[in-house]
Amino acid sequence: MTSSTGVTLVIRVVFLFCNFLFVLMGVAMVAIGCYLKIGGSEYLDLLKADDYNTATALMIAAGIIVFIVAFIGCLGGWIENKCLLSTYFISVCVILALEIAAGVIGLTYKSQLDEKLQSKLKEGLRDPTKKVAWDNVQSKEMCCGVNNYTDWLGLADSANPNAIPNSCCSGPRCGDQGAEVAYKIGCYEKGKVLIRDNFYMLGAAGIVLGVLQVILLGTSLAYVICLRRDQKV
Repeated sequence: MTSSTGVTLVIRVVFLFCNFLFVLMGVAMVAIGCYLKIGGSEYLDLLKADDYNTATALMIAAGIIVFIVAFIGCLGGWIENKCLLSTYFISVCVILALEIAAGVIGLTYKSQLDEKLQSKLKEGLRDPTKKVAWDNVQSKEMCCGVNNYTDWLGLADSANPNAIPNSCCSGPRCGDQGAEVAYKIGCYEKGKVLIRDNFYMLGAAGIVLGVLQVILLGTSLAYVICLRRDQKV
C-alpha cells in the first residue's frame, strides 16, 4: 500500500464514520417530527392545527432530506464515485447555508416572532377546540392565559366577564372569583422558561451539527481530490 493510498483510506474511514452520524441525525429529526405530530408537548397543542402541522411537517421533511443526502454520501464513499461525492458536497453546502440563514433570520426577527407567536396563542383562546389543551397546560404549569389572566376576561364565561377558567386557579369553581385567585404568571412566559432551561442543550446540539457538517465538507472534498490523484497514478 502506497502512502497516498493509505491517506485516501484514512480519509474514507473518517468520512464514512462522520456521515453515518449524519444519517442518524436525519433519522432522529424524522423521529422527533413524528413524535410531535402524534403527541408532543402540551404547549404545541395550543397552536392552531395548520401552524402545528406545518411545523412538524417541516421537521419531518428536513430529516428526510438530511437522510437522503447522507445516504448519497455513504453510497458515494463506499463505491468511490466522484460524481456522487461532488453532489453530496454541494448538498451539504446548501444545507449548511440554509441553517446559517435560518439562524440569522431568527435572531434578526426575534421580537417579531415573539409577537406573532403570542398573537397565534391568543387566537387559540377563542377556539373551542383548544379548550382542553389550554386547561391541560394551565393546570400542569400553574399559569393563566398567554400573558396573564386578563387574556381570559370576557372569554371564559359570557355571563360573568370577570371570570377565568377553573384551570387558571386552584380549587373547585375557583374561576368565578376571577383575578383574586388567578395564577399570576402567563403561560407564554412559562413556555419561554422551559425553552431557556433547554437552551444550552439545544445550543450544544446545534454546535455539534455545524462542526459535523464542516468536517463532512472537508473530508468529502479531500476524498474526491485523493480519488482523482490515485486514478492518475
